[in-house]
Formats: sequence, C-alpha cells, structure tokens
Amino acid sequence: MVKIIASKLRDVELITDTGIRLGWVYDLSFDEETGDILVIVAEPDEDLDTSEFVTDHEGLLLIPVSAVKSIGEVIIIDSSKLAVKSKLRRVGTIKRKLTEEESGTLGE
Repeated sequence: MVKIIASKLRDVELITDTGIRLGWVYDLSFDEETGDILVIVAEPDEDLDTSEFVTDHEGLLLIPVSAVKSIGEVIIIDSSKLAVKSKLRRVGTIKRKLTEEESGTLGE
C-alpha cells in the first residue's frame, strides 16, 4: 500500500469516473477508535448542484472513502459508490448525529 501524507491531499480535485467535477478536498473525517478515514470532506465545485449529495451543515460534500477509485493528480470517485441522498435512507439520522456531536448535545 502506498502511503500518502494527508496534508498533500488538501485542495486536490475530486472527479467522478463519469467526468463530473465534484470539488476539492477540504478535510478528512476519521474514526476516533480505529483511525480509519471514513469520509473526504470536500468544498463543492461552484457548478455542482449539491441538492442530491450528502453535505454537512456548512454545505461541504461528504464523500465516503470507499468510493475512491484512485489518487493521483486528481482523486477519482466511483460514481456508483458515491453517497447521494436518493441512495441513502439514513441521511437525516447521520446529519442529526453530526450536528449533535458538534453542538455537544449527543445523547441528551
């Protein structure tokens, strides 16, 4: 496995395997217990309609790391594994938990 320094991924462009420009890497979200990368947080391309994509409360795209096909000059995302709202039934629950964690109200 090739090791990549996380800071080198900042501002790398994300493009689907079908040629859709998603945006640029903004941050990564990790599992606190395992250290595994769960999600690429991306600033969406200005021409991208984000209404069908999973986003956080700031409008940043949440791209599951399992959708990454390759990393190089750009990051190629497998469009069939891309989390879009029409594919997810638990989006409301996921977003609510993220918001609760950020505001410190989780479990109240």
